[in-house]
Amino acid sequence: MNEFLNSEFFRLVDLMAEKIMKLKGEHVTIVHHNDADGICSGAILSKLCEFLDFSSNLICIEKVHPAVVKEIHERYDGIIIYTDLAGLAADMIDKINADRNTVLIIDHHPAKSVDSEHVFVLDPELIGISGDVFISASTLNLIFCRAISKEMNKYAYLAVVGSVGDYHDRSGGVLGFDRFALDEAIHAGQAKIKIEENKERYFINFFGEYADEVAKKLTNLGAVGYESMGYKKGIKACLEGFDEHILSEVRELESLRIKKFNEAIEYLKNGGLVTEKYTQWFHLHDRFSPMGVKAVGEFCQIIKDMVFLKDDKYLIGFQNLPENIPDIGKIDWDAVKMSGRAPVLLERRILNGNAPGLNFLVPKASEKVGGFADATHKLAAATVIDKGKEKDFISAFEGLVEEQIR
Repeated sequence: MNEFLNSEFFRLVDLMAEKIMKLKGEHVTIVHHNDADGICSGAILSKLCEFLDFSSNLICIEKVHPAVVKEIHERYDGIIIYTDLAGLAADMIDKINADRNTVLIIDHHPAKSVDSEHVFVLDPELIGISGDVFISASTLNLIFCRAISKEMNKYAYLAVVGSVGDYHDRSGGVLGFDRFALDEAIHAGQAKIKIEENKERYFINFFGEYADEVAKKLTNLGAVGYESMGYKKGIKACLEGFDEHILSEVRELESLRIKKFNEAIEYLKNGGLVTEKYTQWFHLHDRFSPMGVKAVGEFCQIIKDMVFLKDDKYLIGFQNLPENIPDIGKIDWDAVKMSGRAPVLLERRILNGNAPGLNFLVPKASEKVGGFADATHKLAAATVIDKGKEKDFISAFEGLVEEQIR
């Protein structure tokens, strides 16, 4: 990777690689997100554990929350790796961990560092590299794993899928470290590029289809099929391909997603959308059940530029969090997930510095109502707040925008 001059980033990667290699013989619990990038990240790390001869298990969660972290750290000893989430939660995790386990956080969202002897954060955002533009979680995991062994390059194709799944090709193609992962996949005979009008598409030989198509399948398995543990089939597909049983489930989940999304659009058009000075928001309550709460973010992404919405207002959606997390069980919380997106006109203003980004607004508003923000980007962000505080969150959000644009 001599073409990159980001020596501080590679120093941090090497330090994290050294830490895990010193811990041979430990059991590893991999905690990953349930979208395509998170599933690809979990798959890559599972193969690293296999390479290092570590025993491992995977836990898929949708949001980082103290109640969830407490359950994980009470149940599992050894090494706990959080990936594609938890960048902003290092301090909270450190307090709950209480010097018990070695914890690695490998994330590409805005993060906070922590002064700890047991919790370590590898996040490019901490050294000024945008995880929203130049590096997905799966690419970060590939680079981390390559620092241990170049044999891990055989999974470069998963980094391409994860990057596309996180819309890192939105400018026409993947950039920065994501581009490096693509180049590695191409050189290894894993991927090819096709230019279609003003955008690149990446054909993944392992799957026999394009990365965007694979990513959509994985996110459907992980998000729409969350309650039925579809993400486990997603991990399997990453490493073994999509068999007919998995493809059949993907088709069923896609039908469910379309049905639920269409019903929700009608709900918004018929009075379910509230318009404020700077925001337009809605609450789906349990309308998306049995889909996971990742679905409200995917829904916002799909509808944000539809004609019935205002193109100059932030789009915010709420969805009730279920009591049960498939890999953990019942969680003691009464909470909702908030997801935010920006229509294209507002996106441009944010990227040009003329409007505050969601990576600033959501954590700050969340703090004001006692919530737990994580996995935030300028154009897409989420948090967890207590049920009943939704209007307080909107008020805090509106006040922050007002302050920033004066």
